[in-house]
Amino acid sequence: MLKLIIKQTNWGIAGAVFGFSIGFFVKIYLIDIVGLSAWGKYVSAHTFATAADAFLSIGIPFVLIKFIPNYLESNKEKANQLIRKCLRYATKISITFLILMYFLAPFFDNYIYKEIDSFSLILLLVSIHAPISIFTGIITSLYRSVFKIKEIIIYSTFVAVPIRALLTFFIFKYTNNIIYFVGIELFTTSLTMFLLYYFFSKNEMNFTLIKSEEKQKTEDNVIQYGKNIYANSVVVFFATQSLSLILSIMLPPKQIGIYSILLTITGISMFLIMNLNKIFAPAIAKLYEENNISELNVLYKKTTFIVNLLTVPFSILIIIFAKDILSLYDKSGELDNYVVYLYVLMGARIISLLAGSSGTFMIMAGLEKRELQIQSVKAILITVLALLFTNKFGLSAIVSLFIFFMFFVNVLQLIFIKKHINISPFSNDLYLLILISIPLGYFAISYNFDFRLYHYFLIPIFVYLLYGVVFIKQIIAAYKENKND
Repeated sequence: MLKLIIKQTNWGIAGAVFGFSIGFFVKIYLIDIVGLSAWGKYVSAHTFATAADAFLSIGIPFVLIKFIPNYLESNKEKANQLIRKCLRYATKISITFLILMYFLAPFFDNYIYKEIDSFSLILLLVSIHAPISIFTGIITSLYRSVFKIKEIIIYSTFVAVPIRALLTFFIFKYTNNIIYFVGIELFTTSLTMFLLYYFFSKNEMNFTLIKSEEKQKTEDNVIQYGKNIYANSVVVFFATQSLSLILSIMLPPKQIGIYSILLTITGISMFLIMNLNKIFAPAIAKLYEENNISELNVLYKKTTFIVNLLTVPFSILIIIFAKDILSLYDKSGELDNYVVYLYVLMGARIISLLAGSSGTFMIMAGLEKRELQIQSVKAILITVLALLFTNKFGLSAIVSLFIFFMFFVNVLQLIFIKKHINISPFSNDLYLLILISIPLGYFAISYNFDFRLYHYFLIPIFVYLLYGVVFIKQIIAAYKENKND
């Protein structure tokens, strides 16, 4: 199982690095042309579309990942009918949502997003992302259920990302209107959805050949899990996105754009764990159903250590080069005023990584109700506190709440996982990595550097060489285990 996870994660890592490398420079290019305010307007609309997706998808992707792997082994007809019902729902709800948004977009523009001028059109166009996201979520969940991560990466990253980049560079030579970027995003996401659907139907399961069995009742455990996961999805949205949503309503677009840039840069540290979760989720569900807790514990420890070994050095390098990275987005130097926010956010992300795939464990290993409780408390508290303090303290309040509740969730998740499943992500190797990283992180934040060109090559080599020498035995052991498994 570890070999399968590592191989599939390798594709996830390759796709994430490729997508980020291109997307990073595309975003720099785009923001330099359209400005922070226009970018903030796009981010606000995208946050709304994300909220719509959370409410409309009713947790379908998680339901498919949870039940399809076992259904495909034990009863393929059940798998077929569950997929059909999900697709039928997605079609109906998407049409309804788009009709409603046609009439409601002007209302949101005039009465909700008062800080943003001329918001109706961009809000309507970005809202089309929600139905696309629902269908794409269904298809990618099916790929993940059969451990076909490579195909997702090929079509959604190696094909779509270069197309989006080329269109952006070409079109924005002649315009600075952010609306055109919305059009580019809609085209590339639609193309991704079509490619994923076409090749899954061709190589795995043809949706058009699934027979309708209206009288076949969905099992109660599937319905109950779906209800739990939908409630969890809605609550998790408010727990994770309420800050961005409140920010987009209460603060000017420029502040929204700045916050988005800070999250983008620090979010680099999360791309590996996010891709691991895509593979780890069905593996957790399968091992838990088999009651194979010992292997689950080993996987949790090993994958958490591997993720941190690859990610923490990279995060430290981002802290070292923070001012240079910020200057790429804004040549005026205005973003230099927010470098402390970047340090703090990155430090918090690094600490959060020590929990590994804790959230995925909660959802996939029978603790979804506990996860719902954690996220419910977070959603209520973070929303109330953001409403109380955002006007007075602005971005400082948003960043502080983001960090505090990140730790709040991670700690409670680890407590519940240890109590109910008796596993944890911590190992001696992970403790050693922490001990090495603390002084390096302090050094990166405390000292100002006057970089020359060669520093951008030598410093990364030195940092990764240091970690490589210290953990050479673990690296060799992981390589041999993967090779011989």
